Amino acid sequence: MYVYIAMGTYYFLKKLEVKHPNEKMVFMQNVEGCLLWHETEGSTVFHSPKKYELLEAVSEFEKEGVVSCNFIPVRDENRPIFEYGMADKIKLLQNEIGFTTARFLRPLSNDTYLLMTMWNDEEHIRRWKNSSMYHNLHFESKGTNIFSGSAYSSTYFVNEEKIVE
Repeated sequence: MYVYIAMGTYYFLKKLEVKHPNEKMVFMQNVEGCLLWHETEGSTVFHSPKKYELLEAVSEFEKEGVVSCNFIPVRDENRPIFEYGMADKIKLLQNEIGFTTARFLRPLSNDTYLLMTMWNDEEHIRRWKNSSMYHNLHFESKGTNIFSGSAYSSTYFVNEEKIVE
């Protein structure tokens, strides 16, 4: 399974989503911009998306919620170690209060992995980010430097209302 992510304006991406009702897509937005997420076994309808391979999936997307996207750059030689360590930990998220969905993605055109988690609301994300589990996910180097840069995150909203741009 592959995941493709397109970035663009609210109206452009909404139009794409409506044009392809039979595709598995999720529209996400925040004050900085919008994303359209496309999960498929085949090729994407996007022209120049970010490309990922789905490594782990927990549950299905909800129609409404808050998404935390954690971008984690990993050195090529350390990818197997990182993937092995993350795969089992993703499943533990199911026990977190407010958790709904997770995707762990391997990059196909760069070095930055993506851990996407979906929650009921922002408060549940804050609690998770302050938890010991979050700090044990290896987003930061602990002795060895398997990372090619600093991890960063962005929060997006999944709902039908337009966020002011």
